[in-house]
Amino acid sequence: REEIVGKRFLSVSGVKLKCSKLSDLCWRAGVIRAATHRDNFHKDLQVLVEYDDREWQRREWVCVHKVGIFQVFLVEKTLMWTSRSETHRAPSGALAPALTFMPLVGSSELSVFDVEPIEFLRDRHLAFRDPTNFKHVQDYERRWGKDPAVAEWSRSQDGQSILLATPSVLVGYRVQVYRSEGTTQWYTAVIVGYNEGTRELTVTDDTVLEDHNEDPCLVQMRLIGDGVIESIMRGENVGITPRRSRSNLVLHHRPPNRGKKAIKNPKKLNRRTTVSGPAGAKPPAQPPDRGKDSTPPDSPDKADKDERRSLR
Repeated sequence: REEIVGKRFLSVSGVKLKCSKLSDLCWRAGVIRAATHRDNFHKDLQVLVEYDDREWQRREWVCVHKVGIFQVFLVEKTLMWTSRSETHRAPSGALAPALTFMPLVGSSELSVFDVEPIEFLRDRHLAFRDPTNFKHVQDYERRWGKDPAVAEWSRSQDGQSILLATPSVLVGYRVQVYRSEGTTQWYTAVIVGYNEGTRELTVTDDTVLEDHNEDPCLVQMRLIGDGVIESIMRGENVGITPRRSRSNLVLHHRPPNRGKKAIKNPKKLNRRTTVSGPAGAKPPAQPPDRGKDSTPPDSPDKADKDERRSLR
């Protein structure tokens, strides 16, 4: 992919290259977290970088193509297999996965050297190797396919490809978004929309339940969830639903109407209804007193009692 956010970088600052060996230069490495332009060769391109030798809070925006800032600025290109030793020939068992890099600055200066800088994937060890001895990923995929470092790198590449190539299918999925400003490094969110015109994703921040428009080309984002990336790559629907807002939670989580409770004291209910109800309103009908015999006032039993009382 051409986008550089989320990729590793190597850089050399200061004066022009005057060393006879690349290994003699003062190299720095880190990760690009955000960028200002999609065009990697835009003259005003700035990138937000985290250096490996600093804590992330000391991240900084740097002008990649400004004269005098960098003599060399390389960005992660792909994964290759090469020898851990500096010998030109090594047995296949001695090969290890390593990242290769492409130059944004300093391509002409590097072209005079016979070796290229690489970074071994497992320990991020910087080395310099002859590119003619690099082995392609496909040649050793079976051997290294289960390697944790290789699997994680491949998963990360797949996740970025999904975010950049098919963002419209991601509505409802959860992501981790890099926070370029503030005291926290990342925030989690749910994708709730996609704008085809601006290529931005609308995400709802889990913490403050606010919507943000984020461009995955310009800020690093990660799909989160066990097996989510693998399921999407297989074309499966994992059934993820967005996190609801507080107002929606009230609407969606009201207790069900399970019927009216039995009225223990109808007289109290009548008094409350009479006082609080509108003028002239009739009190609600009282439920029958089940389990008790009720004798109507004009029943035969009452008439017999009245007749016997009169004879006395």
